[in-house]
Amino acid sequence: MTEFAFFFTDERVVNFILLFTRIGSIFVFVPFFSSQTIYPSVKGAIAFLFTIVLYPILPPIIFELSADRVLFAVLSELAFGFAMGVIVQLVFAGMQYAGEHISFAMSLSMATAMDPQSESNSTIITQFIYMFAILLTLAFDGHHLILAFLARSIESVPLGVFVFGESYLLYVIKGFGWLFVIGLVVAFPIIALSLLSDIAFGMIMKTVPSFNLLVVGLPARIFLSILVLTATMASTAVLFRAEFMRGFNALATLFN
Repeated sequence: MTEFAFFFTDERVVNFILLFTRIGSIFVFVPFFSSQTIYPSVKGAIAFLFTIVLYPILPPIIFELSADRVLFAVLSELAFGFAMGVIVQLVFAGMQYAGEHISFAMSLSMATAMDPQSESNSTIITQFIYMFAILLTLAFDGHHLILAFLARSIESVPLGVFVFGESYLLYVIKGFGWLFVIGLVVAFPIIALSLLSDIAFGMIMKTVPSFNLLVVGLPARIFLSILVLTATMASTAVLFRAEFMRGFNALATLFN
């Protein structure tokens, strides 16, 4: 009984709460783990299970136990999960930005539906590209990399002491710039095709005034765009993996 009570000391209870908060914040802010299609009770149960698994490797608390300090530590762990989620989300946001461009180029920007991932309306092409990015993440074990980094972060970033540094803020600012670059690179083939098709259809309308652009041109543009999108999926997958790994390597650098 005495040995069992040893695990309920103030320091160990606070350590457990902080670890649960860090892992739970991953299921709130990091893409794929934060999917709205997963019940919150399931996320909580998985976070609790991971907390039990990682608890034996926890180092001792390095700060004095007090009410205000423990509250700051909990907020620090939430900030850790938020900071981690922002870096990973930047890559997925670039793919979503590409989807918006592609939808506009294909004249499908009005074809929107409810996205179960974000619980907001988005175009069909955007949802397709986002789901493609999620499947790619699972294919090259990106979710395992995030969980492995979470386990290693316990030693590199002690519980309850994380704060936003200048290097992190600079990386996020540059990351927003890369967000637009990724989106334009992925969408460029479709944008170029749309421009060339507009020129071609314009020349046809000048030579054949009876040509009905809405009846013939719009389906032809959508069909050609789908062909180009299918042909570029492999290169898109390579680009997404490279950008994901760059973001993951940034996690290991910024959270040391």
